[in-house]
Amino acid sequence: MFDNKLTTEVEFNYDINVFNQKVLASVSQVLNYIDQLTQRGGQDPLILNVENEYYEKIIESLREGISELSDEDKKRIKGKLDDMSGGIYDLDSINYKSPDSVLILGKIYSAQKSYQKRYVATFGLVNSEANAILKEYDKIAKDVYKKFPYVPDNKKEIFEENRSDIYCIDVLRFAGDFNLVYKPISLFYTGTKSRELHIPSKVVLFTNIYFKRYELVSEELGRRFIYDYYENDKLPREDINKILVYWLRGHDLGHFFGRDVLGTNLKDKMSKSKEDNRRVYYLLNELKSDIISLYIFKNRLKDLLGDFDLRNVYLVFISELLRYMRRGHLLHYADGGSAYLAYKYFIKSGALKISYNHMHEVNHEQLSIDIDNLCEELIDLFEEGSGVRAVAFVKNLIKFENILTKDLSEDIEFLIDSSIPYNIDIKNNPNI
Repeated sequence: MFDNKLTTEVEFNYDINVFNQKVLASVSQVLNYIDQLTQRGGQDPLILNVENEYYEKIIESLREGISELSDEDKKRIKGKLDDMSGGIYDLDSINYKSPDSVLILGKIYSAQKSYQKRYVATFGLVNSEANAILKEYDKIAKDVYKKFPYVPDNKKEIFEENRSDIYCIDVLRFAGDFNLVYKPISLFYTGTKSRELHIPSKVVLFTNIYFKRYELVSEELGRRFIYDYYENDKLPREDINKILVYWLRGHDLGHFFGRDVLGTNLKDKMSKSKEDNRRVYYLLNELKSDIISLYIFKNRLKDLLGDFDLRNVYLVFISELLRYMRRGHLLHYADGGSAYLAYKYFIKSGALKISYNHMHEVNHEQLSIDIDNLCEELIDLFEEGSGVRAVAFVKNLIKFENILTKDLSEDIEFLIDSSIPYNIDIKNNPNI
């Protein structure tokens, strides 16, 4: 039912004349090399040799591109290129100034493609405003965790040790396997040597794509299926964008609230015969992070958004929840499955009520109660580490014998609306 998905192409107009033209030419050449390497990668049995050949060209092109920069910038970038010249292990980045911009390039390993190497790159402008508010958000989130009532004080060291760095860019062009119809809105990588690839130390948020996707997809779902959504139509776009940035960062940090004994226990048993447990774990891990993000909003709203109505935040959340569900194949993807779990929980509690024509009425008071209850239950569930309890939690909301074959298409059929796109695609800047 979800095979023919409408994708809307959008174009972002930025003045590229602000860039040093030699830098721009070298970056453009590098992006072309990544496209070529991607095309060769699926065909050439000697891909490692091809990879090294192209990587030498990439480093050479980047060195040539900095010739007109200041001595300070040339020294900084030259040192970075010296570090990168040893080979492609993961993703890495080069930052330019005047204007602040970043090139990210390298390779990733796709779990959906049997961990096949995928060559990727992107170039964009640094979103300084979003980065500034995220720094303040991290301080607030850290303080929330210090006072978090559901984790004992002697078990709160994990948050500071594991949280990743995040920064935001507005994409100008994608290359390689990023240059697909379904563009990513975020990227996790290390930017370090091969021995440290297990450390997820960096997150990049592609803000222009993220904001536009919400505007064209989630917002339209909110208007179509949520009674109160018109309240958010009164908000300036920058306020909606701020909620989205905070929301995603809160989700990222939510993974590190509390101890994950459940993951340790289930990973020891993650054989194929335990696939249900594996899937349940990933669903609950995403759900916990979603709820933690809402908890931070609920408890520090004034610090984050000033004189703001919490209902507006909840409406953004429910709209995004519907978008995740609408993609289909709910229990095969952790983010969509966790959205469906939250949806079923809120329906069961009365926080969401469905009426005529599938319009949803949000009981904001009950939703606030649910956030506290879910925080307490999920933190305790991960701390206790019982796989039996985890499966029982999910089965209480979704009845299934085998979670991999459970068909939920009828539950979300109401979300089909051909006038609302399923995703957005960006048109790469033709001058880069």
